[in-house]
Amino acid sequence: IIYLIFRSEKKLSSIYHRIIFGMSSADILTSLAIVLTTLPMPSDLPCEDNPWEGRAKGNIQTCEAQGFIIMTGVLVIGLYNAMLCVYY
Repeated sequence: IIYLIFRSEKKLSSIYHRIIFGMSSADILTSLAIVLTTLPMPSDLPCEDNPWEGRAKGNIQTCEAQGFIIMTGVLVIGLYNAMLCVYY
């Protein structure tokens, strides 16, 4: 979608393109944070405190950053969706 927006003649000059661009960008960042799954989790957690089977390679800061990106992304996507509803 982002590629199509930048290939169009209007680019980001239309309100619709700006809303869709913002929503797509937030969706990409949120999806990337979700794809990382357990990798940002602290690697020094004992097994009984860590019920996840996946690999944990991170620390507290990477885990908090992933959580922040996911929560902020979900909020931003919802707000852009609301803007799109108001636009129409």
